[in-house]
Amino acid sequence: MTQLRPTRGFTLIELLVVIALIVVLTALCLPAIQHARDEARKAQCQNNLKQFGLALHNYHDSSRVFPPGWTQYHPQPGPETRFGWAVFVLPYLDQVRLYKQFNFQTQRAEPLNLFQTRFAVYRCPEDPSPDNNSQRGEFGTMNYSGNFGPVAPPRWMANGSTEFWPGQAPTLTETNGLAFLNSRVAVRDILDGTSNTLLLGERSVTGGAAIWMGVRGNEFETDQVTDCSPGHEINSGEAGFSSRHTGGANFLFCDGTVRFLSEKIESGPGDQQQMKTYQKLSHRADGNPIAEF
Repeated sequence: MTQLRPTRGFTLIELLVVIALIVVLTALCLPAIQHARDEARKAQCQNNLKQFGLALHNYHDSSRVFPPGWTQYHPQPGPETRFGWAVFVLPYLDQVRLYKQFNFQTQRAEPLNLFQTRFAVYRCPEDPSPDNNSQRGEFGTMNYSGNFGPVAPPRWMANGSTEFWPGQAPTLTETNGLAFLNSRVAVRDILDGTSNTLLLGERSVTGGAAIWMGVRGNEFETDQVTDCSPGHEINSGEAGFSSRHTGGANFLFCDGTVRFLSEKIESGPGDQQQMKTYQKLSHRADGNPIAEF
């Protein structure tokens, strides 16, 4: 009669070694997996900006100018919703049906649910903020903002007030950026070259994101645009461009290219002849050469 040989199982030490190896391998693989996911989201965000680039240039081909930052009959502050650049490009993003539902005579953003429509192209996949922006009137969230230029709106001062405190200052009616009140900037006005001038950039939840509807009033410029003034550098706080990508943010340049700018880009105070790189990129006609960035 054949005698069966006893089977040998794992000892406790062998089992612990296997578990330890699995833990080590998992720890080694997770950063690589997370990095791959982050890179995929970053690439999707860049693709969103490229779609905006096509839409904005199609608008320019039709109207001979880029769309205004937002429109209004006067620069004074007040609770008057006004449509902005992200509304005007909707027909060039395959949203003609929605665009035709807006009342451009009154510019009132109502009913609210119409302006809470979610567009994937308006959202960075890395940003966790909700689809309705609770910091900006519950309007639909957007993660991209127009270039206001190298100067800040008058109410964004270091102490949180304005030079007209306790009153509110009127918005600027002209900047050296691409998007501001009733702006009508054309390619011919970008004297520094379209490849050296910012058109759009990211604005994440850390900066209150943005809303695609427009602005809730002239004093809420940052609903639709963002400045590049000294002190408002990338990822430096609530007032500047920002992203959830590591080390910087994606930007669309006026020639339609998309580049990732480091949050350590040269920035700081100086007159027009001594502007730093970040401020030069936001200025459409400063006339100064730009080094590598």
